[in-house]
Amino acid sequence: MNNFTKYLNLFFNDYLTLQLNCSSNTIKSYKYTFKLLLNYLINNKGINLKDIDFKVLTKENIKDFLNYIEENKNCSINTRNQRLAALKSFFQYVSIENIEYLNETQDVLNIRMKKTVKKEMDYFTLKELEDFYSGINTNTRKERRNYVLLTLLYDSAARLEELLNVKVIDVRLDNQPSITLLGKGKKIRCVPIMDKTKEIVIQYINENKLTNSSYLFSNSKGEKLNPRTIQIMINKYNKTNKNISPHSFRRSRAIHLLEAGVDIIYIRDLLNHASVTTTERYAKASPEYKNKMLAKTYTNIFQENQETSWNNDKDLLEELLKL
Repeated sequence: MNNFTKYLNLFFNDYLTLQLNCSSNTIKSYKYTFKLLLNYLINNKGINLKDIDFKVLTKENIKDFLNYIEENKNCSINTRNQRLAALKSFFQYVSIENIEYLNETQDVLNIRMKKTVKKEMDYFTLKELEDFYSGINTNTRKERRNYVLLTLLYDSAARLEELLNVKVIDVRLDNQPSITLLGKGKKIRCVPIMDKTKEIVIQYINENKLTNSSYLFSNSKGEKLNPRTIQIMINKYNKTNKNISPHSFRRSRAIHLLEAGVDIIYIRDLLNHASVTTTERYAKASPEYKNKMLAKTYTNIFQENQETSWNNDKDLLEELLKL
């Protein structure tokens, strides 16, 4: 086993899993990045698998790989940057573990991310959200499940994966209703939900005779729902021209709370953001919130006597009107 293989095993089995406590989705994404890289080196560069080591993993080969997945695999710049971030994480780890590879790792760490044009965040206005939910026909059991799921997705501001992992035992439905979510970094948080949401969840659980060990939302086989199913569901009910995704509900909840004057620190905790800086991006996305903040800081620089003097100066007003 060469040193590359050794450190790759340690990176996934020790560093990401035990030290950083990364989520299974993060680890899966990182593994897929290395699968793509190894396939590229073998199939496009003609390098045998056993010969792949740090001498092969040069800055030039990494850049060629990134260009390849962007141009030949039609990956977006965001995806390209995500793959580079995964590779940089590995090389950063190696540089700390073994100083002998400092030169090789530093070359890769110096590769710059590609600039992207930031798209505006898609989220529901309150009116759009009301229209969305009123458009769900709840005459069938499946539609009622969809209604409850999408209501809870907004009310809890959960990430989709967090909500799909919830079991009945994770939902508290007494006089202080809440839902327990397992978030990024395997952090557990308890999120309060509205009384109206509590009532429809109770009806849903009773109708489907769910037990504590059941997934709250499942398919006909009792298995956890596939995330793609949720996107199809949203597309069915979305009547706006916006590109609404499951994450848009989380974003909408945060923005609506900001617009209602809720402290951004509370919203940060609700969303389980590591830093309030991440939460502030939602504030920038809301014109209504920005207008409210500007109105709070606005100072009337015109004195009352100046305004009176202006109105009484007919000669000046006539001159201005001519202009």
